[in-house]
Amino acid sequence: MEKKQVSRRLYVGGLGHTVSKAELQERFSKFGRVLDAEIITRKDEQGNPMKTFAYISVSISETDLRKCKYIFISSLVTYVSEPSYITDNVS
Repeated sequence: MEKKQVSRRLYVGGLGHTVSKAELQERFSKFGRVLDAEIITRKDEQGNPMKTFAYISVSISETDLRKCKYIFISSLVTYVSEPSYITDNVS
């Protein structure tokens, strides 16, 4: 039986500030097809990295999503990102 793939946007927190897009793609491609990875680093007033997280868009089955969350539970904060409810009003 073939697993149904759905597109999900995952929030991944607890990353080191030196993480690369290639590293994230390698780690998450074991569970599904990585469509995009966006790394965001928050910095303090002096420009020092304080918090690094990422949004990863992946085509993944529900079974593989559960496996992914289970495997990374001890090292990374991983959950499905909620869709943005902010809409642009174009006049």
